[in-house]
Amino acid sequence: MTSAKNQFKPVTHCIFDMDGLLIAVIARYGRVYTNEAKMKVIGKHPLDSLRTLIDLLKIKGATPEKLAEEIKELMKVWIKDAKFKPGAKKLIRHLAAHKIPMAIATSAWVEMVDILRACHRKTFSLFHHIVVSDTDPEVARSKPAPDIFFVCASRFPKNPPPERCLVFEDSPSGVLAAKRARMQVVMVPDSMVTQGYKDQATLIINSLENFRPEDFGLPPF
Repeated sequence: MTSAKNQFKPVTHCIFDMDGLLIAVIARYGRVYTNEAKMKVIGKHPLDSLRTLIDLLKIKGATPEKLAEEIKELMKVWIKDAKFKPGAKKLIRHLAAHKIPMAIATSAWVEMVDILRACHRKTFSLFHHIVVSDTDPEVARSKPAPDIFFVCASRFPKNPPPERCLVFEDSPSGVLAAKRARMQVVMVPDSMVTQGYKDQATLIINSLENFRPEDFGLPPF
């Protein structure tokens, strides 16, 4: 954990990112999903991510649309076994029990979101709303632009100011987007994320199990 408690500002609303799908299909094209590639794409709009991968890894014979279809087919099999990160369900249920408004702002494909909602209806019902940049007409630019977080905050009943929203992210582009939206952001980074990609986070923790709600003026566990 970084930073001291008194450096954080109290918040009233929470916004969660939702994990994207590991783009494993690129192995079919004889390429490796490197750490460098991952850092450049995670958190971005799906098709933007695929365009970057094709250019960066020099994947011949592939288009963003073709890769997208292959990934969506794999998604139908893999996503049903997807699990929440350690500490995520506990935190979500805790905030819901104390009537802290929550929402999801994700760059994942809408098909992925639909499958996850169907598999985890009870947990997803605790969120006030979900903003999916893949299909939302109000999200003009994908992360690292702040658009998705501005839109997400505006859909809470009381339209809280950005500084009253706390974002939970794992991707560097998501962290940057939250900071550009003038929101505090807790980063739970992938083990491959290097320090340079973490510098914009308000707080860095290895697991949501280590998060202390009271540090941001939220009810303690």
